[in-house]
This record gives sequence, C-alpha cells and structure tokens, in this order.
Amino acid sequence: MSAGTHTVDTRDGIAQGVIVMTVFSLAWVVLAATAAPSTAATIGLAVLGVAVTAAVAVTGLRLAARSAARGTTRRVSASSRTVFGLVNLGQTVLILVAVFGLTKAGHPGLIPAAVCFVVGLHFLPLARVFDVRTYWLTGALLVAVAAVGAIFFAYDADAALVRAVVGLPAAVTLWLTSLLVARRG
Repeated sequence: MSAGTHTVDTRDGIAQGVIVMTVFSLAWVVLAATAAPSTAATIGLAVLGVAVTAAVAVTGLRLAARSAARGTTRRVSASSRTVFGLVNLGQTVLILVAVFGLTKAGHPGLIPAAVCFVVGLHFLPLARVFDVRTYWLTGALLVAVAAVGAIFFAYDADAALVRAVVGLPAAVTLWLTSLLVARRG
C-alpha cells in the first residue's frame, strides 16, 4: 500500500452518503411543501416526503449493505477526506453568502435557486475525488433545476412557485442519487 492511501470499507461512506442525501432531500421536500396552497396540502406533502425519504433511506442502506457483502473495498487517498471537508466548507460559505447577499439585495425569493446551484456545483469535485460518476449527473441536474428556478424568478413568479419548482426536483434528484450510489457499492 502506498503512502497516502488506505483501504476503506465503502459501506461506511456509502451509508453516510445515503443518510446525508436523504436528509437533505427531505429538507427540499419541506421547502416545496411550504408552497402548497393550503395547510392540509402542506402537511400532506410533508408527510409524503417523510415517507418517501424513509423508504429511500432504508432501501439505500440495504443496497449499501449488499454491496459491502460482495466484498467491495477501495483504496482511498488520504487527502479525499480533506478535499471532502474543503468542498463542504466552501459550499457552506457560498450558501451563507448567497442567503445574506440575496436577502440584503431584496431578492429572498431567489435563495432556493441559489442554494440548489451551489449544492449542484459541490457534487462536481466530489465526483472526481470519490470516482462516483453518478455525482456528475447529480450536479448537472441540480444546476439545471436551479437555472429553471432562476428563470421562474426572473419572470416574476411568486416565491412559493420558485420553492416548488426547485424543491421537488431537487428532492427527487437526491433520492435517486442515494439509491444509485448505494446500488453501485
């Protein structure tokens, strides 16, 4: 084994990814649910989102366990965790800057699209670092969803519609990503 690498059971990383992506998909569903026309619809969409998120999490964790049972291990660069941390730190800083900047500029309705854009971008370096091709597609889809949300905002859609247009597709993208990555092992 060369310096700077170690063998890692990919189940741990995959399981962590499944959990993180499903938690954030739930956040996107809740955001979209706030756009529902009534309290009952908001609650219904949120409950449905929780149910789908739970099902995706359980299925993803089972798929990850099956992948690990096949003996899937991989050599991971010691710097991968560092890059992962830096990418997530950069994502957090950019999201905070977007939230504060758009709020200060009087455009809080654009925040969901901006956050989705940053989240999409953050998947791109992770695709390379962890050699997960699915993350390229995830990043591209989230950036596209953000662009659609920004277009709706630019054409004076109300903030609720922008939340729905961004939130639901972002949630579905993360649910599918967690399942695909878990299946890949």
